Amino acid sequence: MDLLERYLQAVGQHLSPETRDDMLAELRVNLLAEMDARAEELARPLTESEVAALLQAHGRPILVAARYSPQRYLIGPAVFPIYMLTLRKVAPFVVFGYLVARASTIIFSKNAGGLGANIAGGLVQLIPVLLLFWAVATMTFAILEFAQKQYGECTNWEAWDPATLPSLTRPKKEKSLASRIADLVVHCFWMLYVFAIPRHPFLVIGPGVLVVNKLSAGFAPIWHVFYVALVVLLLAQLGVKLTALSRRADRWIPPLELLTKLLSVVTTGVLAFTKVYFVPTSPAANLHALAGINNGLNLSFRILLVVVALGLLVEVWKFLRPMIPVERLAF
Repeated sequence: MDLLERYLQAVGQHLSPETRDDMLAELRVNLLAEMDARAEELARPLTESEVAALLQAHGRPILVAARYSPQRYLIGPAVFPIYMLTLRKVAPFVVFGYLVARASTIIFSKNAGGLGANIAGGLVQLIPVLLLFWAVATMTFAILEFAQKQYGECTNWEAWDPATLPSLTRPKKEKSLASRIADLVVHCFWMLYVFAIPRHPFLVIGPGVLVVNKLSAGFAPIWHVFYVALVVLLLAQLGVKLTALSRRADRWIPPLELLTKLLSVVTTGVLAFTKVYFVPTSPAANLHALAGINNGLNLSFRILLVVVALGLLVEVWKFLRPMIPVERLAF
């Protein structure tokens, strides 16, 4: 029965959420009927290897799921499920590779104004990259199917082993009320630390303030803008954590967390889009050393912005992925 449930789970991964339960129920009834008929024929319960042989004969999970899905004719019913699986699995790597390549341009852009243009340009150019990937994949599978029809089977799509089925997944354990309260308390302490910064500016960079004072330098005005953005972010996060204390509000937590992650990108961007973080406070200031510190910080904040932005894109994908109709779209 464990092997049967693992098989049904594997099939369900390729079915539409709207019809998954009904289709799996029908498939379970059919498979149990086959197993009962085989057991009656042998006059004994089936062994695990015999169940595996029955499932293997029934078909690879992704191909079985295709039988329960609307028919498509872009490539062909035999190859189309593998084509869809390839697009869904490879597309995230294509996007990730492209974003990493663009990140170098964003990080090492010589001027802060070019940072915004590089980010916007990178997002716009992602569209033709995805279209090119789709076109290449489609052409490859179309050629493969043509070769199969003309020269016979070149790939045995049906060859598979039930022993390779993944283990049954357990429902994700939700955070307990105690852990949510502890998370809220830690966040409140962090807010108290941030609220103490106006009276104790050294809390921003810690011991680094000694170096800044030695260079006869002070904080640039951009830190005031950053502080306001940081307070807004912390208040938004506080609202999410207070909302999380109520079980009835669980469905609002994911979109609210996405909003706070977007605010964190904006907050990081405040520092990444500037080049001056410390300014001289006297004629004796070491301008050369000060320029080196500003350039180093600018590079660090650009890298941080890229990392935070990539994290936001991953979270957006996780949030939107269940909403995409897999029976209509490839990925």
